[in-house]
Amino acid sequence: MRARGVMGLALALAFPAASALAQAASPVFDFASAPGRLPKNVVPLEYTIALTPDAASHTVAGTERIVLDFKAASAVIQFNSLNQKLSKVLLDGKPVRSVVSDDKSQLTTIKLARPAAPGRHTLSFAYTGKIEKEPRGLFLQEYVTPAGAKDAMLTTQFEATDARRMFPCWDEPAFRAVFKLSVTVPAKWAVYSNMPESERSVKGELATTRFAPTPKMPTYLVEFSGGDLAHIAAESDGTQFRVVAVKGQEQGGQQALANARQILADYNDYFGVRYPLPKLDSIAVPGGFSGAMENWGAITYNDQALLITPSSTMGNRQGVYSIQAHEMAHQWFGDLVTMGWWDELWLNESFASWMAARQTDLRNPSWRWWEHQDASKESAMSADSRATSHPILQHVTNELQASSAFDPAITYSKGQAVLRMLEAHMGADNFRSGIRSYMKTHAYSNTLSGDLWRALDGAGAGAGQVSEIARAWTSQPGFPLVSVTASCDISGNRTIALTQQRFLLQGLGSGKGRWPVPLQVRSGTGAPKPVLFDGDQQSVSAGRCDEALSVNAGAVGYFRVAYDNSSLAQNTHSFASLPEADRIALLDDQWALVGAGAQPLASYLALASAMGDTANQRAWEQITGALDTIETAERGTAGHAAFAAYARSIVKPLSVKLGWDARADETPGMQKLRRSLLADLGGWGDPDVLAEARKRFAAFVADRAAISADDQMMVLAVVAEHATAAEFEQLHAIARSARNETELRRYYTALMQVRDPALAQKAAAIALSDEIPKQADMTRIGLVGVLGGEHPQLSWSVFTQNAERLIAPHQPFGPMILAQYTPETFWRALPPEQLEAWIKGRVPADLLPNLARGMEVARFKLAEKAMLVKATDAYLAGKPARAD
Repeated sequence: MRARGVMGLALALAFPAASALAQAASPVFDFASAPGRLPKNVVPLEYTIALTPDAASHTVAGTERIVLDFKAASAVIQFNSLNQKLSKVLLDGKPVRSVVSDDKSQLTTIKLARPAAPGRHTLSFAYTGKIEKEPRGLFLQEYVTPAGAKDAMLTTQFEATDARRMFPCWDEPAFRAVFKLSVTVPAKWAVYSNMPESERSVKGELATTRFAPTPKMPTYLVEFSGGDLAHIAAESDGTQFRVVAVKGQEQGGQQALANARQILADYNDYFGVRYPLPKLDSIAVPGGFSGAMENWGAITYNDQALLITPSSTMGNRQGVYSIQAHEMAHQWFGDLVTMGWWDELWLNESFASWMAARQTDLRNPSWRWWEHQDASKESAMSADSRATSHPILQHVTNELQASSAFDPAITYSKGQAVLRMLEAHMGADNFRSGIRSYMKTHAYSNTLSGDLWRALDGAGAGAGQVSEIARAWTSQPGFPLVSVTASCDISGNRTIALTQQRFLLQGLGSGKGRWPVPLQVRSGTGAPKPVLFDGDQQSVSAGRCDEALSVNAGAVGYFRVAYDNSSLAQNTHSFASLPEADRIALLDDQWALVGAGAQPLASYLALASAMGDTANQRAWEQITGALDTIETAERGTAGHAAFAAYARSIVKPLSVKLGWDARADETPGMQKLRRSLLADLGGWGDPDVLAEARKRFAAFVADRAAISADDQMMVLAVVAEHATAAEFEQLHAIARSARNETELRRYYTALMQVRDPALAQKAAAIALSDEIPKQADMTRIGLVGVLGGEHPQLSWSVFTQNAERLIAPHQPFGPMILAQYTPETFWRALPPEQLEAWIKGRVPADLLPNLARGMEVARFKLAEKAMLVKATDAYLAGKPARAD
């Protein structure tokens, strides 16, 4: 499952010392001892499920026949159910003594008249259940077509624990079984599931479709979609590919269809185990959830993450490819081999994130995807710098807490970064050998981390026991700050002394932890030298003292680096000649050290100034992000105008060099960099940029083809920030005229960036209005968040008055949004004590650790704001005035 943007993790765990982690062998999967609430004495082997959903009444009627393996004689059968009423319950055709379904515990308990003997038995029953209105279980997704017609489709979202909402089952990942599904729906509907159709019969206005049996798999991967749908198809190397969408929109899947064929061919080769199903469907759902879900053979996507239209930007196309690469990686990591319990979710998500980045970079080199991924790594490191952070491996005590495990920063992005670091340490070929061994050994089964470590250790080829390194990085929270002190001999040869401590947002020196750190040490522009820093301190030879120094060459490592003053001075002097990834790592680390109070702001601004007009997308994104943080902090202060002028002076030389219009030979990154710089200059009040944006906006009002799809957001946002009442009405008219949801999201997001308070009130009302169709409901909370960039109190007021409505489309993650992401979003709106009290009264007690994380970030941001204003004013007071 792709990260949904507003998700979190339930528990922050204390960690043992790294030395203990290195000595303790990680357990391997064993079904009998796998965690879970359900007993292991009765195990499902095969489900035969017949469904008749009634969309009008939001109900579903079903029958089930489940082949069971009784491991021992038993008079009790227990499985998961929710909102269902069972009837005609039989074991081997005979009535049972009692059936009790408890929705609070989400369990059904069946007691038999007498114990059933060990061996195979068949449980059968009929049931009635509920079609959900929110994206969990079997749910009805309403939508409005581009022509304005209202319609709805049925689809499913089961991960982590919502298969039980559609059919009673053993809804824990260790219980793999075969599924034989049939559905009876209106005959005019098209239907899709994990496997191809095997039979279809029509009776009046209804049609019954049977699907071929699935491989053995866990319940959360079962999928069904039906409605007024259509598909495009292609066949490649024995696999049928289809892209499914609302009828009339399926042609928007042409690019996704081509992507899927390319990605699957590459994955078949990489994993050494071919994709085992006869077909792979990619199903576009209009709304319902963000991102996608990796159901085996029938991946569901929010349609904005799959379909390409003439309104799509290069960013949209990149997003489609990378999300497909993520979900298709899950067909191996998660589907073919499934984590044994939700503690080990990272075995699914971290690997899919890493594999997706690797694949996207492999097939699209001009996108420079690993540089792009630095932003997600920085997001992870920011979250992981909290004292309240948690390990990649996290304790989930029962499956009802499993939704808390979907944390985009740690489970996805940190896990991806750690895997990339391990791959670089082992070597790509050795790492792939270990992955291939893992897949072949555990196909159609479940694993724990120990199973993976065994496979990687076996392929280490001189890299040592990778498991010892991996356990330290996955079983404790946080990451190290590696401090570097250089010394030189009389010949100018450099030796560096290394020490480490846990890096924290606040309170450096107070954290605990020790890591074996795979360094890549580079002197000047030479080839990096791998060094494993495994201890509290270590000395390493590192080239010459008159050359720049990087101990995280290529920005591959997941750690911070603090250089001594002389090394930092040399790096600043040589900054323009550093390899691009080394520049990015240095900028990231120095900005983080400023925020932690460990380095002066001037040390970072010196690096930013040293960029000159050198063009690199990620480096400039990092710089403008930092400058924007300072500019926002300075708003309303006496020093704001001076800093805005300073920020413009840093950025404008490159912006002028790049101009406004793309050149034919430019990479997507350069085109995005041009737009980013112009957007920032506009936001910081550059009169030339504002005048040109208004000129182009006027042309766009008259002719929607006047601005390319890629440039529209930049131009509209600059105009919106400085909009007059008349310009606001023009922007609003543009938003109302959106031809599809791609345009709708773009135009309404721009509208929310107005700075005028009266216009912001109008924008807030628009964000809640019926102008936004049902399938885009989940965008409302994001629009309110964008509004908060300029108007935090207004945004908070809108949120608190409409919280239930804004959060509903994001279930089952609503409580986590409230607990963790609300303080991170609204920290400027009211004092932290009031913010915390408001949230605390509205979230369950088991999410208080999430609230603690969110409040730690809120308090840090408040402290950072005060620190940056003071440091910036002092810095500018000591500098001569700079011309724009």
